[in-house]
Amino acid sequence: MIKKNSPILLIVSLLAVSSCTRYFVGQPVQLRTVSVSDTTSAPQTALSQGVMSYLQPYSDSLGAKMNAVLVQSPRRLSKGQPESELGNLMADLLREMGSERLGKPVDVAVTNSGGIRTDLPAGSITLGDVYQVMPFDNELVALTLTGDVMQKVVEYIAQRREPQSGLKLTISKASNQLTEALVNGQPLDPKKSYVLLTSDYMATSSDMAKIVANPQNYQVLGYLMRDAMADYLRRKGQQNQIIEPKRDGRTRIVE
Repeated sequence: MIKKNSPILLIVSLLAVSSCTRYFVGQPVQLRTVSVSDTTSAPQTALSQGVMSYLQPYSDSLGAKMNAVLVQSPRRLSKGQPESELGNLMADLLREMGSERLGKPVDVAVTNSGGIRTDLPAGSITLGDVYQVMPFDNELVALTLTGDVMQKVVEYIAQRREPQSGLKLTISKASNQLTEALVNGQPLDPKKSYVLLTSDYMATSSDMAKIVANPQNYQVLGYLMRDAMADYLRRKGQQNQIIEPKRDGRTRIVE
């Protein structure tokens, strides 16, 4: 129910009055620039103050949520190629949390480096930091692929140097070709089926989408990548752990 004197009712009333007016007479106006951060110099009216007062509790609640500390990191984490601490962290946590949501093991997880928008800071990592790293509402999806299709996916990952978990790749520097690929420590078997975890974007709209266009099974997990990241970091914080991902040689470039 909208209260009689609420700002929302005032705004609706003003819009209703404006919609009934058919003719307008132009009046000279004087413009001035006001910084959005300079609330003291912004024009203050009863209506604007009422709206600000009405929205303040929501703003305070959102601010408290975004500033909640999830976990600690001893250093700043950045993305890079052929692998990086942040890229490895992202792929590993998506694989772990996605496997839990799916209810069965995931062989390989891959995300796109371009979707990781910024670094994670040293010290306290907040929910707001998670939103900055992953601002898009991409969902996790699980694809069951034949070994032949999985081989093509692995070659794509190797050429693009995308963050991945579950693979050990060796790439020739001279030819940029994949020379060895292990899945969970074993050679890729064309006769087996594999579960690939990735984002709905990569599965449907990226260059990789052409490779995985006809999977044996396609399952949307109903789990945003950003939420998976937040849940993982929050869990580590509740267990009094810090995050210390490492470059472990999962993607190697050799002469």
